[in-house]
Amino acid sequence: MSSNSLATQFKAHLDDFQISLEPSALNYLTSMLAVMSMSDKAKDIRDATEMFLEEAEVDPEKINQFYITLAKGNVKTSSGTSTSVSASSPSTDNAPPPDQPKPMSSIEARRMKRAQKKAAAAAASPSQPTEAEPKIVATAQQSRFHRETLETSSKDIDMQTVNISVNNLDLLVDAHLRLKEGVRYGLVGQNGVGKTMLMECMADNILAMPSNLNILHIAQLETFDETTTVLNEVLGADKACTKALREYEVLHAILGNTPQPTSSSTTRVITAQQLALKRSGTRGHDARQAQLAIETEFAALKIQDPQLYISSDMATELITDVFDKFTLINFDARKAKARKILRGLGFEEAQVDARVQTLSGGWRMQIALAKALFVGPDILLLDEPTNHLDLPAILWLQEYLMNETTGLTLVIVSHDRAFLNAVTTETIILRDKMLKYHAGSFADYESTSEEQRVRKQALLDVQAKKRAKLVASIQHNVQQARATGDDKRLGQVASRKKKLERLGMEKTEDGKRFKVSYWAGYHTSARAEIEMEKALKTASIKIPDPPPLRYHGSVFTVKNASFRYPTSNKDTLTNVSLDVGPHARIALLGPNGCGKTTLLNMMVGVTQPTTGEVYRHPSLRIGYFSQHVVDQLTLTRTPIEEMRARHPGLSEQECRAHFGTVGVSGNTVLRKIANLSGGQRNRIAFAIILYDAPHVLVIDEITNHLDMGTVERLVEALEGFEGALVLVSHDVWFMKQLMEGEEDVDDESEVKEERAFYVVRNGAVKRWEKDMDGYVEAVMKKVRKSDKY
Repeated sequence: MSSNSLATQFKAHLDDFQISLEPSALNYLTSMLAVMSMSDKAKDIRDATEMFLEEAEVDPEKINQFYITLAKGNVKTSSGTSTSVSASSPSTDNAPPPDQPKPMSSIEARRMKRAQKKAAAAAASPSQPTEAEPKIVATAQQSRFHRETLETSSKDIDMQTVNISVNNLDLLVDAHLRLKEGVRYGLVGQNGVGKTMLMECMADNILAMPSNLNILHIAQLETFDETTTVLNEVLGADKACTKALREYEVLHAILGNTPQPTSSSTTRVITAQQLALKRSGTRGHDARQAQLAIETEFAALKIQDPQLYISSDMATELITDVFDKFTLINFDARKAKARKILRGLGFEEAQVDARVQTLSGGWRMQIALAKALFVGPDILLLDEPTNHLDLPAILWLQEYLMNETTGLTLVIVSHDRAFLNAVTTETIILRDKMLKYHAGSFADYESTSEEQRVRKQALLDVQAKKRAKLVASIQHNVQQARATGDDKRLGQVASRKKKLERLGMEKTEDGKRFKVSYWAGYHTSARAEIEMEKALKTASIKIPDPPPLRYHGSVFTVKNASFRYPTSNKDTLTNVSLDVGPHARIALLGPNGCGKTTLLNMMVGVTQPTTGEVYRHPSLRIGYFSQHVVDQLTLTRTPIEEMRARHPGLSEQECRAHFGTVGVSGNTVLRKIANLSGGQRNRIAFAIILYDAPHVLVIDEITNHLDMGTVERLVEALEGFEGALVLVSHDVWFMKQLMEGEEDVDDESEVKEERAFYVVRNGAVKRWEKDMDGYVEAVMKKVRKSDKY
């Protein structure tokens, strides 16, 4: 039915229900319904028109009945026509002719415009189930010789005025990107500042990088062939070698029927297109002309008859080239290298030869890391490579990157301080939309920054004293000059005012004496001011104190407990006995797969022991941050919706207040969880766990995706937690801070915290009497002695 029929039917309903509207309102409704149709939802029609019935002071019950019958009248029959509620309703007596509508007032026009926008938005909303792809804009200064499009022998990167924005949000503004060949960089910065986006722009060539460099980001390797084995998946990451093997196999199978050499021609076309896109000006014109010539040549080649076009010399040259490439491939060395990398990252022999489809997400991330290490590009970008790795694998990766990547430029983003300090030799700090460089590890940067802050604070204190002394002297001399009429004192005042203007930096950052000639540009003072670099502010985390249990015994007691999975014929844990006091600090150590998570699941009641028993205090509240707790969040909800779904009855303000205790505030709690960063999701999941004020926190790999500042705040919060802690983490710094922190000698509390390490190995749980450094040293010895390294 047409839109005019909708207007007619609506007016008929008004007459049936004896509802009278003002002529101007009726005129506006008729014009508005002309842009709608019977196919629109009844709710949309009601939303657009109900306000006029309310202004006419129609009874709400009568309004409801009006729209119910109107909706019933919109049901289409099987013949495709629409039925009407009143067959005798007037047609268009009071409606304006469709070709000559009545003139509308300015108020009516504004109403109509708003209704049209609302109707258009309602019609468009069902077709937009997901958000649009982010718009990424990345630019950099191009030299007059267009070095970024040329092939040179240098593997350095030196790009000025790099700008990156995502959806008009600036991440980098006029930054200087500088990477030297063979240097291992640590890229640090708070969550959300753009570290991963910078890596993606470099690897995906959104920034015009030098064309001779092979830049690889680990995220580019996260697509897998489900049907192949893990070993073949890693071997296939070397595209050049894989292509040479494929060409050899084709020639070997059909030797004598030589195929067209279109592979190299296609490569020439793609290369020409890339150059034409990157270059500008006269060189861009020449590149586009070369592109057209190559495309024309390629099109002419495709229409040729292979039997007539390909000569014996061409076939011989092609076959020789393919066989030469094949003979240069050392198959045994490639397989040995791939197996070495996979074993070092924790893969067992059975997993190396297993199909990719049989492995979980964590193992697939390790396959992507293995592929990146196997390819060995010119520049390798690693984003959180230690996630999902256990301590032996982290130490192996640390040794591999330090000793087996000579000449390779590395850029690493990691929250693991110990790993970052051991591997990296220089540090890039992404802060305030700029890139700053420090010639040293992150630990050296921290200590140097602190020394700079102390030195500048001392300079500020001295400068404040000088300034106060000069100001007092100026005031005194001015008073004396006025009292005595001594003009010499006015000369002293002028001299001291010049000294006051020259207060500022006496030395440059590199220790040289400050000179005006060093200070380019226009400035309002004679010297640079002493600027204190503000420390990064990371939102604090507050853990609520648990209610008293009125019980001083063990909150957890595991007694001779064993556990076996239903599909296994061997116990994962055997005769485990463990006591956890109300204020204990327990850390479980061991490689992946040894049973740490199984023990945690058994302790908190997720699973039950096959034999033995696990005792928990009946009033005990347990907060369990498992490895999969973040994955259990509903991505289509906002944090407030997620909290209210799990704790009905909470108001939005109460949810906001609780999320604020873990540093999540503002519009973040109104965004879909799918649009939040990994660190923000961790905070959301942790906040939900803390809502019940648990007596025991059981934490399994909580530091994944958190930046260093957040890990520091988390350590501070956990140190002040009055309940018990059971920890599993492969972050050495995190474990040392919580398990080996200095005891407060001024603490007069009678409560004594038990701190103990336990090693899970071969199904047994035994206490580790040494410290964390001792355990790391023991694992490192095994890594170096094994054939993994």
